[in-house]
Order: sequence, then C-alpha cells, then structure tokens
Amino acid sequence: MGTTRVQGQRDVALSMLPFRGISINDATSNTAAVTVYASDSGILFINKFASTTTYTLPAVADCEGKIFFFMSYVANDLVIAGATSVMVGGETSAGIVGATVTGGGTIGIWCAIIGDGTNYFALPGTGTWTYST
Repeated sequence: MGTTRVQGQRDVALSMLPFRGISINDATSNTAAVTVYASDSGILFINKFASTTTYTLPAVADCEGKIFFFMSYVANDLVIAGATSVMVGGETSAGIVGATVTGGGTIGIWCAIIGDGTNYFALPGTGTWTYST
C-alpha cells in the first residue's frame, strides 16, 4: 500500500496562474494548422477558422506541468495532435494512447490538455471527443 497523500502534495507542479490569455484563430488571418509552443501554457486557444483545424502540441518532454485549453467557436472539427502521447482513458483501456484527439464539429466544445513530461492527458469538457492512433 502506498503512502497517504498529504495536503498540497502533487506529482507535477502547474503554474500558480494557469490561465494566461486567449489566442483566436479566425477565418481571415490565421490557418487550419496551428503550432502550439511549450511557452503557450495557460493560453485558451479559440478556434474560429472556417474548416477543420489542427493544433499540434510541442514535444511532451518539454511540457511537464504545462496546460493548454482549446475551444471551438464554429461547427468544424477541432483536432489536437500530440504525436503518440495523448492519454484519453485509463491505463487498462485498449488504445488509450492516441496520436490525436478530435472534437466533433460542435460550437462550444472544449478540452484541456495537461502534460506530465511523459504523456499528455486530455480532459474533455463539452462535446464529443474521439481519439486516433
């Protein structure tokens, strides 16, 4: 049996100010392929692009304690790509590690992605999110 968890104990430290700003990807000045950087931790990415948009996460090794938020303002698929390191289920589930998670084209869907340096963990909010390897 493991040790008892104490107040404030954590395995990965997140920023004291996890929400740092908003980045809007719109139909007039942005793109269907957005690169996310480790320094973007704490930013809410709002997708207003007029077609399926893919957000590519940085190397997971650079993202211990990082958190990224994604939300769709339009009824188009929102794809979050993280190589082969996005966890979307428990460790006994079949196919839990995916290359991408995709929000199914509904206005208002959102998802948070948290890195621990080894894997990304997808915390879907609203909408239907699927994964693929």
